[in-house]
Amino acid sequence: MLLVLSSGGRGAREISDCLSRANADYIFHFEDLAMAGGFGKGDVIVGKLSYRGLARIVRQNRVSAIIDSVSTPDAHGSLAALNVAEDMKIPLIKLIRPTVPRNVTVAADPEKVKCGVDYSYAGVAAKINNTVGGAVFLSRPINVRVIAEKVFDRNALYVPIPAAPEFDVDLALQYGVPLLNVKQYNDLGGKDGISKVLKDTEAKLLITDSALNISDKLAAAGEAGAEVIFTQTSGFDYEHIFDNTEALTGFLEERGLIGGGYVKAAEDTAGDNDDNNSDSDEGVKE
Repeated sequence: MLLVLSSGGRGAREISDCLSRANADYIFHFEDLAMAGGFGKGDVIVGKLSYRGLARIVRQNRVSAIIDSVSTPDAHGSLAALNVAEDMKIPLIKLIRPTVPRNVTVAADPEKVKCGVDYSYAGVAAKINNTVGGAVFLSRPINVRVIAEKVFDRNALYVPIPAAPEFDVDLALQYGVPLLNVKQYNDLGGKDGISKVLKDTEAKLLITDSALNISDKLAAAGEAGAEVIFTQTSGFDYEHIFDNTEALTGFLEERGLIGGGYVKAAEDTAGDNDDNNSDSDEGVKE
């Protein structure tokens, strides 16, 4: 049995259709009835999600893997899923919306700018650690902070913020980089503004989690000789993360979670889960 954590909407129906075509057994979890409204096929559980509640769902339904498609960054349900999956030793797969259209990186002229997609925060941090030069983030504070925690030299990390009459110290501290490296700029919306940031910081990497102003980011990075990395927005790092249902299905088949190997995988997981019968919230990382 697969358990899908969902925020509802069209995405829930797409996942349901995908799993149904693969003849998978699955149940969905929604935090409220509004999210569950209009859902397609499949059994549904509705209610606020805690570590204890999720662990109980996994045990009672002999869940062999959790698919987290919750779109809210830093969601409590996603945190619970990370901990339950780790403690009960079952795979956790994160399904996200693509950060950028797939044709963007293909269309970018490699002679002018190098760019790519890396949804692993650890992978982005490793890229920073192995690059001589600064890294500029055009990204939400939570994503910068998680990546920054994995970087050896945070003095090479820079975050531009919109200029204001007074410097927003509380906002600056949320990024997890040295306070002096959070710099105010009057223009961050166009190529010229981004180019100035990259030039001022002598950056070799531009890291962003947004599809806004893609052409300006690529153009500015090309002029500065910087590489652009598009990453994700969940606020958590994942071992298995995909941005399309085709890749998700391929992974599930490869791991024997659907298809011919599904029954054995479910039985093996159920045996493991029987050893984890405690309803305790101990070990939850808040």
